[in-house]
Amino acid sequence: MSSKTNYELAVESRSELGTGAVRRARKVGKIPAVMYSRGAESAPLFVDAKEWESLSRHDFNLLTLLNGKKKTAAVVKEIQHNYLKAYVVHIDFQEVKMDEKITASIPIRAAHGEAAGVSKGGIFEQSIYEIEINCLPGDLPEHFEADITALEIGDALHVEEITLPANVELITDPKLVIFHVSKPVAEEVAVAEEAEEGAEGEAAEASEASEASEEAAE
Repeated sequence: MSSKTNYELAVESRSELGTGAVRRARKVGKIPAVMYSRGAESAPLFVDAKEWESLSRHDFNLLTLLNGKKKTAAVVKEIQHNYLKAYVVHIDFQEVKMDEKITASIPIRAAHGEAAGVSKGGIFEQSIYEIEINCLPGDLPEHFEADITALEIGDALHVEEITLPANVELITDPKLVIFHVSKPVAEEVAVAEEAEEGAEGEAAEASEASEASEEAAE
């Protein structure tokens, strides 16, 4: 698991709403956003696009949003992208209370190194990319890392094998496979062909036996 960094992001309140205001803001490098708070009205915001791009290079879950002198602990609820033009359309933030537990999806990745089975022709694959957990906001890991170097062909690493801090509760099914090393495609095809040929042979033998039985009966 990674060490945690306190990430801060400057935001500013926005009073102008509507498509026209949003377009003008984007032209000067601002991303429209909204802060949602339980029991309170949502707060429209702007985020500097360059600051967001710089922050997005890091793994983070908990943010401190700075709006003038006001500091708010928040998590990212949703990010809308325009993939054709490669820019962020809108960001939703959710205010959190540091003494109240939340549920979050945390990225998981393979630690540096290669699975042992890969050097023998195996194919390394990742099945899931996030693990859902429940904990206090201050205990949110940035991401999880798993040592996959010992995985041989046919081996798998499951969610339950990831070490979680004592104050973090796992929500994701612990039996789910995260990483596995499968047999080479050519080998799998060969095994499938052998099985198919074996099945055909058994069918032919059964057919011959049936014919022989019928002749004997005649």
